[in-house]
Formats: sequence, C-alpha cells, structure tokens
Amino acid sequence: IKSITDFGIFIGLDGGIDGLVHLSDITWDEPGEDLIRDYKKGQELETVVLSVDPERERISLGIKQLDQDPFSTYLATHDKGSIVTGTIKEVDAKGATVELAEGVDGYIRASEISRDRVEDARSVLKEGEEIEAKFTGVDRKNRALMLSIKGKDFDEEKATIESYKSGGASAGSASLGDLLKDQLSASKDGGE
Repeated sequence: IKSITDFGIFIGLDGGIDGLVHLSDITWDEPGEDLIRDYKKGQELETVVLSVDPERERISLGIKQLDQDPFSTYLATHDKGSIVTGTIKEVDAKGATVELAEGVDGYIRASEISRDRVEDARSVLKEGEEIEAKFTGVDRKNRALMLSIKGKDFDEEKATIESYKSGGASAGSASLGDLLKDQLSASKDGGE
C-alpha cells in the first residue's frame, strides 16, 4: 500500500505503476469508509485487476472480487416467491431489516408484517427474533431482498384451502347431510 485516501487505496505494482482500489471494491457488505481504517501504508495486499485505461494511465483494482458475492450467490439459490428464514437485525417504526445469511439482508415494511394494520413494526417484531417470510422482490440498489410475512401467511392459507378442497371429496369423508341422515336413521332404529 503506497497511500490511503478518502476514496480508496493506492497500491504500488511491479514496474513502478500504481493501481487504485476504490472504496466500493474493498468489500461486498460493509461501507468502505469503515474498513479503510483497517489498512496501513506499507501493508501488502492481494488484489484483482478490474480494468486498465492506458490513455489515462489508470489501473482499477479490487479486493472484494477475490471472493464470491454473497448477495448474488443467495439470489442464485433462492427463487422469488420462496419462503426464507432470517433473524431480525434492526426494527424501526417503518419496518425491519432481516439478516438472511452472512452479507445478505432483507427488508420487511410494516405493511407486510400482518393483515392487521401495523402502525409501528417495533410493536410486533423484536431484534434477534427468527422469522419466516416470503421473498417478494429485489432492491438491487440497496442490495436487499424485499420480504413479506403477510404474503407467506396468505400463501399458506391458500394452500390449506386448496388442499381441503381437493381432499374434501376423497373417500372416507362425508357431507353434513350424510352425517345427519345417518344420525336420524340410528335414532329411529333405536327408538322403535
């Protein structure tokens, strides 16, 4: 490391050439401003060359690219509409941030917590609580999954109703009329 600035880390490469690791290329999940303090001038770093601009004599380097992006990996293994499990990290009146995996967060708006109106998410959800929710969308700008407990509950109710409808006509089930008819004939037989 040759020098550390407000916007990144300058790295001295072989041949007297400098490369820059921009703050946004230090880590996938934490602000670079916080992490830059962990680096010291003179320290050796392993980086990846991201781009070379010979006209402007600039080489862009990255540290985070040495590892898989946890957000992209999570999206590749979880389909929109699936049920996901996570732990509440933060709750405010408007909603809750949920840690789904290391480096992967989701967000539940207060309106997506319950069918009942939720004025303040803090009245329903607590930090550290484990929850299940439906994965409803992706906020790529904030690198978060949009979640809904209300949507999960609705889907479960719908599946139960469908299961009941398809299973209701199966063998061994009887209508209310059949049960009453059997009861009436049994009482007539017993009464004579």
